[in-house]
Amino acid sequence: MKSTYDEDKQKWRFWPIICLSFLYPINNALIGLAIPLYYFKQGVPIQIIGLLAASITMTYCFSPILFNRFSDRIGRKKSIGIALLGTSLAQLIFYFTLEPSIFFIARLIEGLVMGLYWANLQATISENANHNPNKYIAKFNFAWNSGVLSGFLLGALILFRIDDLTIIFYIAPILVFIGLIITILFFREAHPNNLKMLELDESNLISNLDTKTKNREILGFYIPLVLPILFVVAFSFQKSSLNLLYSIKSELLGFDTYTVYLLAFFSLTTQLFSTSLSSYLSIKTLKRISIVCIIVLIIINFLFAINSNFLIFVALFFIMGFFAGIIYSFGLKLSILLNTKHNTSRYSSICESSMGLTFLVIPIMSAYIASINIDYGFFAISFGFVLFLIVSLIFLKKLKS
Repeated sequence: MKSTYDEDKQKWRFWPIICLSFLYPINNALIGLAIPLYYFKQGVPIQIIGLLAASITMTYCFSPILFNRFSDRIGRKKSIGIALLGTSLAQLIFYFTLEPSIFFIARLIEGLVMGLYWANLQATISENANHNPNKYIAKFNFAWNSGVLSGFLLGALILFRIDDLTIIFYIAPILVFIGLIITILFFREAHPNNLKMLELDESNLISNLDTKTKNREILGFYIPLVLPILFVVAFSFQKSSLNLLYSIKSELLGFDTYTVYLLAFFSLTTQLFSTSLSSYLSIKTLKRISIVCIIVLIIINFLFAINSNFLIFVALFFIMGFFAGIIYSFGLKLSILLNTKHNTSRYSSICESSMGLTFLVIPIMSAYIASINIDYGFFAISFGFVLFLIVSLIFLKKLKS
């Protein structure tokens, strides 16, 4: 007779999570870079562009926490379905108008319903942590990074052939519709509370994980909550500020529009590699590497400010993607381990809201700084990572096995 754990593993499908983690980032990558490029060309003030870039996060910064108990009650499939249906309706507006005020409202709606999306995808992984958590975290990281990577490449190819940014806003919503169909037809719930069952017999947990090290990572580490928040915020800080600032600096330097997507694609190639690889590294190893990553990003952002050579920008994007990816992977791993240890989705929701708040505040701040001098924005990012370095050194000492 098959065990309950084997039955759960058969009933639970992971591939729809991979598809959903892949498709929405393509959509987000296409639109995220199109916003500053399109509205800058339309003559919209930089401060307003900052608001438009941050609009989705004005509601997303609190929606994952707001909907946490609601999504636990209605289940993962319904939560993700509601998120994609709401996003589909919001993005239908793009086909009728891209007028800034209406676009702003559509993105507010999208940010609100997406509070039901990422936290529930991550919670599904933590609810099945006995089925080899590192493998699933690695695949999840690979999927969403591949999605962003594909979005940037698709944007570069489209704009290389058709120099009209409005087509980006017409293509992107199709990916959300596909995700909604996959959710309705194929997504399956994880079967309940493997971890509560496993707590009755710790030896079962050890036998269901690949190694004793994985068991110790889940049960033995003391993880300060501030650490996963710190690292996902640092990642968001880097990506949200750079996407806005470099897009504008590229226009000021006279680079072709499609190259903004191309360089973002280069960055994601190394980010994809580093997030997938670091998912398999131990907490102790990531603890040491994270400090190096932050120091490198301090230097990289300073170089973004003083450089105007395109080939050097290419190299900087490659390097930045690699080290930013490790920081995010570390934060994600810590939040999922906290979920698993405490049998909840709360920590994913907190981290997602923290990322949302960062994507809200930083583009607005960067836009105001850039309106004075674009390079001051890059100096501000570099200084921000100095602060991240100081805080991380304090709290990493408390991360103990």
